[in-house]
Amino acid sequence: MYFSEDKVSEIIEKNDIVELISQYLNLTKKGKNHWGLCPFHTEKTPSFSVSLEKQLFYCFGCSVGGNVITFVQKIERLSYVEALYFLAKRAGIPIDERIDKNELEKIKAKEELYKINTEAAKFFYENIKKNANAMEYLSGRGLEQNIAKKFGIGYSIDSWDKLNRFLKSKGYSDDLIERTGLIVKKDKGYYDRFRNRIMFPIIDLKGNVIAFGGRVLDESKPKYLNSPETMIYSKSNSIYALNIVKEIRGLKNIIVVEGYMDVISLYQFGIKNVVASLGTAFTKQQARLLKRYANEIIIAYDSDVAGQSATLKGLSILQKEGCIVKVLTLPIGMDPDDFIRSKGVSAFNDLLNRSYSLIEYKIHNAKKNFDLSILDDRVKFSKKLAVILSKLESPIEIDVYIKKFTKELRINEEAIYAEVKKNKRKHISGNNRHNIISRLKKDENDLSGQIIAEKKILNICALYKDKSEYVFKRIKPDSFSKGLHEKIANIINLKIKEGKMISAGEILIHLEDEKEKEKASQVFNIDISKKDIELLDIYIDKIYQFSIGNKIEELTIAMNECFEREEKEKANKIFMEIMDLQKKKK
Repeated sequence: MYFSEDKVSEIIEKNDIVELISQYLNLTKKGKNHWGLCPFHTEKTPSFSVSLEKQLFYCFGCSVGGNVITFVQKIERLSYVEALYFLAKRAGIPIDERIDKNELEKIKAKEELYKINTEAAKFFYENIKKNANAMEYLSGRGLEQNIAKKFGIGYSIDSWDKLNRFLKSKGYSDDLIERTGLIVKKDKGYYDRFRNRIMFPIIDLKGNVIAFGGRVLDESKPKYLNSPETMIYSKSNSIYALNIVKEIRGLKNIIVVEGYMDVISLYQFGIKNVVASLGTAFTKQQARLLKRYANEIIIAYDSDVAGQSATLKGLSILQKEGCIVKVLTLPIGMDPDDFIRSKGVSAFNDLLNRSYSLIEYKIHNAKKNFDLSILDDRVKFSKKLAVILSKLESPIEIDVYIKKFTKELRINEEAIYAEVKKNKRKHISGNNRHNIISRLKKDENDLSGQIIAEKKILNICALYKDKSEYVFKRIKPDSFSKGLHEKIANIINLKIKEGKMISAGEILIHLEDEKEKEKASQVFNIDISKKDIELLDIYIDKIYQFSIGNKIEELTIAMNECFEREEKEKANKIFMEIMDLQKKKK
């Protein structure tokens, strides 16, 4: 790591969060905290809170939160390391650049690559105005000039090395230009990767041009040519046009399409909450990026086989990341660009309103493979339907779908219920023990008292070293019910063992995921009173008792499984463990 933990702690300590944020916002002190209008979303009533005591900020309106580093990253659009440099310089903290020369060179190299790509994007944009064929292509696709400008659409000249010569005239070397992926080295020298193509710059969330996609003007192959992976571009971590969509206020959902032109056509027709996944191989990193800005994601991939296959994979990934997922289905042979230009925005909005949920889409896809006028196909589809429904947790959902299809299938409801039940037994046996345990865990609403106790203890531990020592003599970090709470408890406990005190703001530097940092800011955004200190033993006991209860539930499942396998000796041993825990439980 370029900055040591001690150095990061020093930077946080010497950059008072209230003082720093006051340079960007008007803050008013109310109670313990300072309040202002959030700079990250539009609001009329202040919901942006800054805690001097905890060195954290949190917005109750948009749920953005963090420490002084997080704030500088967001407000100045800087990387983590850049934000540390910014704050170190502000506080007059010397940075020994010899600590990691390679890391420093890497940062500088990235900056150079961003500059080269920006110059290339300007070059392509200027070229398109001078090329009649390229302009004719855009007008043929119905693109207006202001939209082409908004997305920075350009044109790469049909020349061996025109771009390379242009960039070299700006003082960049062949080696550095090659590292952007814009030129390719061959035996006879360097040549431009993109020639005679409409160019689409790919821009990251900080506004840097990180890569390009190029489309041919005719039907030659390959139809699309994209930048290779580079130091500043990773396809699996990037989403086309998310830099535009993230600026939309009150964003309810995001539509994900396959291609650049799909995004641009929809945008021109007024549908602006649309991005492209840069290929059909949707990734977990892309899902997490989307979830930062909207919880509901609608996939509108092409209607061909590849598009449908990618849709199912994308839905699965998005669902695992906690998104509400839907599918917009297009007529066979059409993509979103074709559809909206031929049918219009009203027809597209109608498709949006009729988007399938994940379960509906799976049933829809399964149904296409059967002719329900044929008895054998009705039986096969009924079995397929039962398999799909067996994965659902809600009996109400299962009931609704069974009632919906029984008339069409001309099969008794009870027969399908029995088939679903049979598949559910298979689904929860064997390796699915973890899923059963997860379902046994009540949701946060039912555990409100437990969750509050955990948050209160973590806040007390971040404020009082002696209380921290006392807490972790009584309970272990794994006694906390939520993964993030356990992670925070582990961080505090480790520092206590090292004989150090750690503030809430410093805890965030040990969390790598940005979403985790925001959730941690929310955890620490509660006040601790004298009454809470008095109730500490009660909070500890609540957590302790809950962890025992969870352990008993897990052991009970394991014991029952042993009895089913007729492993009586092992089951009896587990039973004795349960009895010992029951004695500890009040």
